[in-house]
Amino acid sequence: MSEHKYALGVVGTGHLASVLIERLIDSGYLTGDRIVVSRSKALEAHPLDVAVAEDNADVVRDARLVILSTTPQKFDDAAASIRAAASGDHLFISVMAGVSTDRVARQLGDDPIRVVRAMPNLPFRLGRGVTGLYCGRHASSDDMESVRHLFNAGGVTVEVDDESLMDAVTAVAGTGPAYFYYFVEMMMEAGVATGLKRKDAQVLAAHACVGAGAMLLENGASPVELREAVMSPGGTTEAAMKKLHECRVAEHVNDAVLAAYRRSRELGGGQ
Repeated sequence: MSEHKYALGVVGTGHLASVLIERLIDSGYLTGDRIVVSRSKALEAHPLDVAVAEDNADVVRDARLVILSTTPQKFDDAAASIRAAASGDHLFISVMAGVSTDRVARQLGDDPIRVVRAMPNLPFRLGRGVTGLYCGRHASSDDMESVRHLFNAGGVTVEVDDESLMDAVTAVAGTGPAYFYYFVEMMMEAGVATGLKRKDAQVLAAHACVGAGAMLLENGASPVELREAVMSPGGTTEAAMKKLHECRVAEHVNDAVLAAYRRSRELGGGQ
């Protein structure tokens, strides 16, 4: 097994990659001098306190553990740039939506390429993220333990044993924070419409939602049980729930999640 200069390499330095790197450093999981990324325009716009290689191939040559964080649409070009440097000695972690582990392995070389697929979300940055994981066919239990440990630095992990479920993980958790922000935004707008100052409406809506989420995680009760605990007969919550039902909000949320799910599958076309 060859020696590698860095503990972690990252190919692709967009927003998600920055979130992962910043959390790993701030949590003490790795120091910046143990991480290498390839030079890019994104990196110039958002500098990171890490080592910088001139190209993707240098990142792979210098690190055994490599996160692939390009967009799915750019993966073919990224794979071509690192194929000559990739080997069975590497462990690749793909955070690309819709791209299967078999496709990653197939495009990176003829050797059995070890790939674990991960789908983190943006709260990873604060240590409150959730990451879905799937172990590719050539990755070992030790590989999964290493990946699990890495992503636990930013929250919790959920492992699935059927890779097709990663599209569902993407739709529920990866995209999920955007649903939350949208709902908070709409609550704020309603609060402003009823006379609240915008800054007060944001504090009220955000803390109501974050507090509710904390109760859901720590209480152990189901969402239905907690919702019913808030709702008294003939009260304000019941009036709100009736309106949400009349407007078919549940159906629209379901449709939105399914749209994200279908798009994740589309991004993996040609696997």
